[in-house]
Amino acid sequence: MRARTRWWAAIAIVATIASLALPASAATILDPAMARGPLDLKRLTATKHDAGAPLHVTIVTWEAWPANTLALSGRNRIFVHFNTDHRGGYEYVGEVRFNDGELVMRIEDRDGHFVRGVPVSHPAGDMIRMTIPAGLPNPNGHSWIAAAEQWVTETGFCAQVCDDRIPGQGWLKVTPGQ
Repeated sequence: MRARTRWWAAIAIVATIASLALPASAATILDPAMARGPLDLKRLTATKHDAGAPLHVTIVTWEAWPANTLALSGRNRIFVHFNTDHRGGYEYVGEVRFNDGELVMRIEDRDGHFVRGVPVSHPAGDMIRMTIPAGLPNPNGHSWIAAAEQWVTETGFCAQVCDDRIPGQGWLKVTPGQ
C-alpha cells in the first residue's frame, strides 16, 4: 500500500512541475467577418506571464494586407485601447502605423500626450504582434484591452470610414499567468 501511495504522490509532483513549465493560456476573443476592407478584425489574443510582465498582443484580420496599408500618410489604422482602471473607457490608445519602412505602435494617453513607441511585427499577411513593456499602459495585475480598425477608400462605401472593434462592446480581460 505504501508503494502505491508513493507512486501516486510522484505522479502528482511530476504533473504539477510539468504544468508550471507550460506557457500561460492566452485571453482570446473572436469577431465575425462583418466589416468591410482587409483590416476587418478576426481575433484578438493577449498574454501576460505574471502581474509585472510585458503584455503580448496578437491581432489577426480576415484578409491579408501589406504593412504599407497603414502608411503614416494615409487614414487606415489599427488601434489597441487600454483600459487600465477598468472603470469605463480607455485611458491609453496605441495607433499602429507604417513609418520609415516599419510598423510601430505610438501609444498616447487620453489627452494625446505621447507615452511610448512599441515595435510591431507583421509575421503573416493577416497578423500583427506587439509587446507592451510593464508600466503604462500595462499596469501590474490584470489588463483590459480592445482592438479597433479603420479602413478608408478614395470612393465608395468606405470613403467616409469603415471601422470595426473587437470586442464589439466591453473589454478583453487579460489575467496574469492564465
